[in-house]
Amino acid sequence: MTTITNKFVSIGTAIALLSMTIGVPQALSVPKPTNIHIVPTITSVALVNGQLVATGTATATIHGRTTTVPFSAPVDIALAPNQPPGICPVLDLSLGPINLNLLGLVVQTSPICLTITATPGGGLLGDLLCSLGNLLNQGFTLPQALATFTPDQLNALLGGLTDLLNQSLANLYQAVLTLITPDGRHHTCAILHLELGPLNLTLLGLNVVLDNCTNGAITIDITAVTGHGNLLGNLLCELLGGGLINLGATLQDILDQIIGLLTQ
Repeated sequence: MTTITNKFVSIGTAIALLSMTIGVPQALSVPKPTNIHIVPTITSVALVNGQLVATGTATATIHGRTTTVPFSAPVDIALAPNQPPGICPVLDLSLGPINLNLLGLVVQTSPICLTITATPGGGLLGDLLCSLGNLLNQGFTLPQALATFTPDQLNALLGGLTDLLNQSLANLYQAVLTLITPDGRHHTCAILHLELGPLNLTLLGLNVVLDNCTNGAITIDITAVTGHGNLLGNLLCELLGGGLINLGATLQDILDQIIGLLTQ
């Protein structure tokens, strides 16, 4: 026998089940993430056989599926020329050029340099760089200077350099397209030339000048390569063929246009 109470329970259960199913089609139709990180994310700076090396990855996630390309480049730290008076020597941190191929976007940059001015008491990283600069000023080589640091100090320094490089490299997305060179080589449609800087930045409590190591603009050349497996190169060539990439666009603008084709 069905009671009024049981009827209310049944109705309540039905409503609960209905509310759980409402929105399922919407949830199933939510688009999977699509993004392009062609500027490498540095995951570590490490001392390898007496040489600092930055390693990281560039990634493209297309409809939830991620392609990862490894990156590594040497890092050097030296005293900047023409030292101004001060407690902390000015340091030049240089990162070797970026060379990678992400699904048909072949990226080549100039060397990338950070001229760093630290302030004593401005933070742990600044204090460590100040100590490093003073050791270099005394005639220590970089490996000799780093060998004087405790393990905790060395880990803090290398972690700080990783963060500093990532914050600096993030600015490359604002590089401006200054030249498009058609390229008739097999499977290549064009080379895009972009430039950035020099920039004066304040990062992690440090004053940083970002340039190409010769006081000029950092350059980024992107070659669009077509063919099987080169989805991003194919799409960039499609945009170029339609006259949809214009001088003055930033690197981020160009990547956004490619993402627009992927998500339309």
